[in-house]
Amino acid sequence: MSLLCTLKNIRLSFGAKIIFNNAQISVSVGDRIGLLGLNGKGKSTLFKILTGDLVPDHNTPPFEFNKSKGDGDENKRFSLFYVPQELPLEANGFLSLKDYFFVFYPELKKDYETSLDLFEQNFGWEMIQNYESYLKYFGLEDFNKRVVDLSGGEQKKILLSLGLSSRANLILWDEPTNHLDIETIKLFEDELNSTSKAFMLITHDRFLLSKLTRKIFHIQNGKIESFDGSYTDYLGFLERSEQSKIRLLDKLKNNLEREQAWMRQGIKARGTRSKKRVETFLDLKERVSTIKSEAKKNLDLSLAKSNRQTKVLVSFSDLTFSYDGLKPLFENISGEIHKGNKIGLLGKNGVGKTTLLKLILAELQPTLGKLKTADNLQIKYFSQKRDEMEIDMTPYQLLGDGSDFVDLPDGSKKHVSSYFESFLFHRDDIHRHLKTFSGGEKSRLQLAVNLTKPGDILIFDEPTNDLDLETIGILEEKLSEFQGAIILISHDRAFLSTVTNKVWMIENKKLQNFEGGYEQVAPYLEVIELEREVAQEARENFQVSSSPPSTAQELSKASNSKISNKDKKRLEVIYDEIESTETKTQIIQDKIANLDYTKLSDPKNQELKILTDAQNFLEEKLLSLYQELEDLEAKNT
Repeated sequence: MSLLCTLKNIRLSFGAKIIFNNAQISVSVGDRIGLLGLNGKGKSTLFKILTGDLVPDHNTPPFEFNKSKGDGDENKRFSLFYVPQELPLEANGFLSLKDYFFVFYPELKKDYETSLDLFEQNFGWEMIQNYESYLKYFGLEDFNKRVVDLSGGEQKKILLSLGLSSRANLILWDEPTNHLDIETIKLFEDELNSTSKAFMLITHDRFLLSKLTRKIFHIQNGKIESFDGSYTDYLGFLERSEQSKIRLLDKLKNNLEREQAWMRQGIKARGTRSKKRVETFLDLKERVSTIKSEAKKNLDLSLAKSNRQTKVLVSFSDLTFSYDGLKPLFENISGEIHKGNKIGLLGKNGVGKTTLLKLILAELQPTLGKLKTADNLQIKYFSQKRDEMEIDMTPYQLLGDGSDFVDLPDGSKKHVSSYFESFLFHRDDIHRHLKTFSGGEKSRLQLAVNLTKPGDILIFDEPTNDLDLETIGILEEKLSEFQGAIILISHDRAFLSTVTNKVWMIENKKLQNFEGGYEQVAPYLEVIELEREVAQEARENFQVSSSPPSTAQELSKASNSKISNKDKKRLEVIYDEIESTETKTQIIQDKIANLDYTKLSDPKNQELKILTDAQNFLEEKLLSLYQELEDLEAKNT
């Protein structure tokens, strides 16, 4: 496969902190790359090097950035588009969605203002059309709305639309799914899965990595390891590597114990060939130390529970809430939080998930209904933002509060440096100011700060945003072990599958309660999404088929010809529509066939009904399409 670019001899350090030490990568046409690594170890830095915003250190041999010229093939020429985590709003927030396009393409704006011919030659009209098409695809219809007035999730959809409409041959995606609901993530996943462009993806969404990647770049110890295969393949490779390291470590330990026993005998007993054997002993010690340092570290999350024995911690009934007397976000909802519940709170952006959390936290009062909490209930809330941490402080000041020791929930104390290191930080960073920490490092530090007090309920609002995969995996383990109650708002499907044992879903102003974790509810959610898609197609087809000819000229053509232009256009697309409907029908039939009818719980019974209804609708639609096709072909003969 043709190379798009190669980077060699990448060396970069900030003070004593080494980011890259003679690292190198190569990117080929059509590569689908997942970029992994602990937060603060160079992922965003590599993106800045690729975009030219950061130049590596001068050294010998010098840094090389070789870019393909394509040899006349535009699809093989190096071109790059970077999609950041957040929209740059400082001077552009008051622009409309339509005009915001030019923030990322200032050269096209200049063409537009000076020469429309040049604007067209540079594909300006085509790119704007694609950008606006993607905005609609993600549900943003009002192009005149100001960007500053959009929610975080809606602003993220602008970034997705910009990246997907780019003509560049390499797209850099930096945490593209943060702040998005699961439905939007699936739409994005489908688009990225069908692209022929190369992309590099920084994300903590393991579902996304598993489905989309074919190559992995892993930054560790100043190097960039390259692995050909999917993220799932890479996990298997790491597991085998870890097992190999453990076997090697056991072997080395046995040798080391034997050599230590020999060393204790004294110089006379060790004999004349002692120098070589002492060197071997010292080499063994160094190898054991190196392998130990490379082994996976364990993040120390002290999720201590209180000693509360109360089973029902929170209950609410007939709960309704609206802001300032406007239409209610939800109405007449009921639910309970029991000790041991690990609840995934799902729903599209804007349906009221965060509002429900604020009601539980007593930060808001219900418009109608009752909400009761157990006496002296301790709730710990982990927000998406890190505003509570002053950026001029250091971790030492933040964690120790002027003391050398941290008080832990179980009543014990731990030295502030050791506690800091247990969250995968380097001891030397304890006196760095927080303003120098990456977003992921701040998230990890926030966990360290918040997990020092016991709680009955832990509430997490998008806890995996900005966290690296290593930290997420350990957080999953600790949350699964926690014996109190947990509520999670998260778009991370793998995280939800691992942690939850119950799901609340807000939809159509109601709260649906599923006794089963996300893993059990996921098929039901897929059916709902498929039902929505089928219903939307039905509405669109009805609008097309019921709309009358728009002009007298079109009416005239219809009367003078067996088949009108409109019918010809319909004939061109109806085959694809029939194929799509047949595919969806097959999906439904497969789902029904795979149901275990001996173990159908209430949610599954609901799923069976929806599946059957969807199957009936699709079959009726197919019959209608076949009849329409027959009529069109008769006109066309």
